[in-house]
Amino acid sequence: MDLQEIIGAITVLMAVALHIPYLIHSIQGKIKPHPVTWILWTFLTFVIFFAQFLDGAGPGSWGTGVVALICLGIAISSLKNGLSHIKKLDIWLFFIGLCSIPLWLITNDPTLSVVLVTTIDLIAIIPTFRKSWINPYDEPLYLYSLNVLRHGLSLFAIVNITIATVLFPCTIMLANLSLSVFLLWRRFKIVTP
Repeated sequence: MDLQEIIGAITVLMAVALHIPYLIHSIQGKIKPHPVTWILWTFLTFVIFFAQFLDGAGPGSWGTGVVALICLGIAISSLKNGLSHIKKLDIWLFFIGLCSIPLWLITNDPTLSVVLVTTIDLIAIIPTFRKSWINPYDEPLYLYSLNVLRHGLSLFAIVNITIATVLFPCTIMLANLSLSVFLLWRRFKIVTP
């Protein structure tokens, strides 16, 4: 086993350790994931995994594949909370995300596909930011902050360094960092008015 495979295995273990508790808490109703975010993330994470895998990311794509499977469980679980809290903005963002998917399908270029899907993925996080503005304790800070580390490590496990293989982890690392800082800020503002 070479260093990249070891790092890839570590990112898989981190993905499981970070996301399985979120899934369990979602099933138990302790966390209420936003359905728009998690449904889009499920599809998009599968797309990114296959794009990375086909472009030779190797062990650098393993964690993404595992997260895609866990996202599916979280997306299904999010539906039990109902859809009454979904706002018009969420519906528009979901629609924009879905409309962008055919663009990915007609491009036969992994780089362009990853750029499109990563953009859609960033759109998908907006409902979670909106939800977290109202209730910043509804999302676990550990998940997003430690995902910064997981995505950073995954970069060291990528065998074939291309835009298609590194754009997603770099972008999502920054998105997770932004959400982590946002959650900390909102929690601080609620505690100290």
